[in-house]
Amino acid sequence: MSNIKILKGRKLLDFKSFVFPGGEISVKLKHDNYNFLYENADCSIVARLHNANDIMELIMVKDAVGRLNHIPKVPQINLLMPYVPYSRQDRVCDKGESFSLKAFCDIINSLNFNRVTICDPHSEVTPALLNNVKVISQFDLINKNLELTKRIRNTVLVSPDAGANKKTSEIAKYLEHSSFVRADKLRDLTNGNILETIVYCDNFKGKDVLVCDDICDGGRTFIELAKVCKTKNCGKFILYVTHGIFSKGTAILFNSGIDEIWTTNSFEWRLIPSEMAFHERVKVLNLEERFTGLL
Repeated sequence: MSNIKILKGRKLLDFKSFVFPGGEISVKLKHDNYNFLYENADCSIVARLHNANDIMELIMVKDAVGRLNHIPKVPQINLLMPYVPYSRQDRVCDKGESFSLKAFCDIINSLNFNRVTICDPHSEVTPALLNNVKVISQFDLINKNLELTKRIRNTVLVSPDAGANKKTSEIAKYLEHSSFVRADKLRDLTNGNILETIVYCDNFKGKDVLVCDDICDGGRTFIELAKVCKTKNCGKFILYVTHGIFSKGTAILFNSGIDEIWTTNSFEWRLIPSEMAFHERVKVLNLEERFTGLL
């Protein structure tokens, strides 16, 4: 199944993607989409990029759509790329390293999209490196989800680290909270392992806790944070992450003190069969349903 979609308004336009025996990726639009593609509104390519093949497929899709420019009403082509690959490699830490995020953004910029929409970037470096960028913030995503805002209104907000303080503060103001609880983590600089997690609250007095962050990959930060919050008498530990990669699955998270997870389909993560018991504890916000008008 392709991680690339072409949308015209809310209509999904089909294309065929295949791989030659030598490994090259090719794309062909279906003929019955040609006329519809060039009626009035712009079209959008939605890309959930998990690997290098997905990036090449995006390049081919953009090229295929752009090559129909002999039709008079050629549309502007927008890109919705909810999760930006390499966003955590947003600096060069050691001599000889590649600046991975910049190299990736240079590829996207070379495709000359009319607009590139991204969701909750890991840092301010990402939008600074992309041309014609529009950012849907973490606050935008949470604010649009009435079910989530109702669920978290009476929770205690905990910021997982210094990098999340600004975003957590914005959500706290929206929920009319007077403050939020800060947390810090101490890492072993030689291997990145978390040595200690500190939560600046003595007693949550049984109240539910909400932690908001941009990415959950393996989830070690949140596992350690949940453990500490549970020792400080918190109620349910609720996790919101915009980009749920969950590279080690969700079972490890739920079995380590996390009670609920809210995320989006930015990374097109799917529950594996062995995790279906946790299905009701994972709530997924569909970005296409709620943000088509912002593409």
